[in-house]
Amino acid sequence: MIARVLVGRFGGIFALKEKALKASGLKRKLLTTLYYMYQYENGSSVNIVTEFAGPPCLPHDLKAIFISGPAKIGKNCVIFHNVTINAINQIDHPHFGAPVIGDDCYISPAVTIMGGCKIGNNVYIDANVTITEDIPDNSVVEVLQDGSQRITTYPPENPVDTKYYSHNGRKWICNEGGGWQDVTDERKLRKLFEMYGK
Repeated sequence: MIARVLVGRFGGIFALKEKALKASGLKRKLLTTLYYMYQYENGSSVNIVTEFAGPPCLPHDLKAIFISGPAKIGKNCVIFHNVTINAINQIDHPHFGAPVIGDDCYISPAVTIMGGCKIGNNVYIDANVTITEDIPDNSVVEVLQDGSQRITTYPPENPVDTKYYSHNGRKWICNEGGGWQDVTDERKLRKLFEMYGK
């Protein structure tokens, strides 16, 4: 709880991460300690040197998320709880390396992405999926009823919707461009209203 209050004063966990990386000496040590204290309170481990092209959208905050140091995450990504993005360091392993995740990806709860795979831009990954191979741009990865996984890739003119939608008590908003934007598309608003009645 103490770390949450202190992190809020820095503008959030990813703002603190950037400040810690730019600092030196004792200040860097203190900011880095606070960064890891916050994660400890949330049961997470996101290495401070992990590269993010922009702050991710974390619908349930930094809860039970593990991301190893050499991983690279694109901008405007949605990352849910219980996600593991893990490097494989065994030299002779067929998937040696760290994941590189593109822009505008939606990573559902309990997803595991391991090894030197590349996830393209605009990819939706369903809950409980395990990925060790490359995934092309504009794809949906889902688990079927028999437990197998299917990758469906769509043409660029038919983009996969990888935004996270939320109702803030007054209107529908979605993550876009590194922040929250109003949902203005009437078709999307109708679908959201059908599901939630707001």
